Amino acid sequence: WIEKEKGGVKLFVGRLPREVNKAQLEECFNEYGEVLEVFIIASQAASGVGCAFVRMASIDAAEQAIEELHEQRVLIPDQADMGPMQVAFAKGDLRLGLDEKEEILPSFKEARQKVVEHQEKRHFFEKMHEAQKEQAKIVEYQHALMVQHQAMLQQIQDKPREDLVGIVKDGQRHGGQPFKQRWWSFCDAGWSGCRDYDPNHHSKEALTHFVSVASTEYGIENWFKSRFSKLPDLPEKP
Repeated sequence: WIEKEKGGVKLFVGRLPREVNKAQLEECFNEYGEVLEVFIIASQAASGVGCAFVRMASIDAAEQAIEELHEQRVLIPDQADMGPMQVAFAKGDLRLGLDEKEEILPSFKEARQKVVEHQEKRHFFEKMHEAQKEQAKIVEYQHALMVQHQAMLQQIQDKPREDLVGIVKDGQRHGGQPFKQRWWSFCDAGWSGCRDYDPNHHSKEALTHFVSVASTEYGIENWFKSRFSKLPDLPEKP
């Protein structure tokens, strides 16, 4: 029952020099998360190679420790000839009715597979988080664009006829063939009772209608926006 109360995730640490102590292991594994327990198994091997159990507070901390330490870290430089430590998820656990002293270190392939799985999971969530951030930027930009357009429409309603004539003429100069074609089609339809291509011959109501509709397509163009004052700013376009 004591084992169950400890919780956390247990790691088996192999290929340790006899000189390694609890404080050294705690300091090493604390780099990756909270260490709940360190238990060093007294080495009986003639080679002097020891092992230990380290219990981490979370699975993420345990996986990161495996990724960063397994076959990579040497705790005592003078014992570098022994090779780097081995770190893997513990197979034996008293909670499962197994003897800690009969622990078998997982192969390098098994440990690396755990690392790969952790990296893939981390990359997946990182990409998902980035996608969510980009989507939030798009939504923010679209909302700001809508607010700006509403302000532009209000100003169009309030503009004098001369200003509306000026916007149409600016469009003929800077809006290219598509704007001209739009204006000609509007005039040809004769909705305002005037089929003349000269905007000076059209009523304020007709010009207000045309410019309002044109703002949906040309409202973001500098030549169009320059005719309006104090429009809400747009965030950087994603």
